[in-house]
Amino acid sequence: MPVLTPFLRLLVLALTFAVLLGCALQPQILPVTPQMDLSGAAARGAGRTIAISVVDGRGNNVVGYRDPADTNSVITTAPELTRVVQREVEQAYTRLGFSVVPQGETADIALTVKIAELGYTRQAGRVVNNINTGATIEATSEMNGKSVTGTYKDAQGKEMVWKPNLADNAEVMNRHLGAALSRMAADPRLTE
Repeated sequence: MPVLTPFLRLLVLALTFAVLLGCALQPQILPVTPQMDLSGAAARGAGRTIAISVVDGRGNNVVGYRDPADTNSVITTAPELTRVVQREVEQAYTRLGFSVVPQGETADIALTVKIAELGYTRQAGRVVNNINTGATIEATSEMNGKSVTGTYKDAQGKEMVWKPNLADNAEVMNRHLGAALSRMAADPRLTE
């Protein structure tokens, strides 16, 4: 067995420490880019006006933790979440034939879209991690003196050996958010 000189011992120790630091989980800020699929939604606006308001109903911007025991592994949403969702929802309702007007203006329909949940939980096993992700949207529309509400969800559970990276987590969370928003847009009760 070769004898390690003090310099080589220090070098091995430094390299081991560097590898362990590289394995530490870093915080992730998810870029928000939901895509709404309107293939299941009928064009029903016929030029009626709609004022859309998007609010983040979560207590904070934390989605979850890649490792529940490590607070440095936090996953959060980017600060532009409501602005991006607002733009996407307005574009979707425009494609459905509505005329979007600014909030506060008189409109045939006032639609409030609440981001109720964006969630990420991980249960670590010996080899496999069980990861559950999802999004919940709550919508309320006011029209003709009546109020209609709906809740729209999309979720999945997945088993993984590796912890997902930022691109993987962003893709999954944006897919959930887009699917929940698409279900909302396809619901004719909110606009009839």
